[in-house]
Amino acid sequence: MRYSLTAFLLLFTVSLLAQSQEQVLLDFEKNIENAVVNTDISFLQSAYADDFKFKHGTGNRSTKESWLKDVVDNKGKFLSRKVDASEAELHDNIGITEGTITVTRADRSYTIRYVRAYRKKEIPGSYLCTEL
Repeated sequence: MRYSLTAFLLLFTVSLLAQSQEQVLLDFEKNIENAVVNTDISFLQSAYADDFKFKHGTGNRSTKESWLKDVVDNKGKFLSRKVDASEAELHDNIGITEGTITVTRADRSYTIRYVRAYRKKEIPGSYLCTEL
């Protein structure tokens, strides 16, 4: 009985730790979206990997440099970028998230589906985003 309780507590602790690390990544993702709305370029500069890139729903592709320029050029036009649903998987120092974001701009609203890959930084609880 004693060993069963110890094994249960160990598994429970490991499960909580994994969940909290996933939540750290999901919270980081929300911080990225808030930084876009608030035009917090210094945060985005540190959050996006140098090889950050993604493909828009329009088919256009952005690099880190071009996306940050778009964020600055559209300052005040993003009213909100709300992560509606997201899930995270962790694999050693790699995190993968997928979900939906409702984007509200001054002129329109739309929902995007995404898959993102993150690489864990040396700083505990920190990630770099490289969108797929």
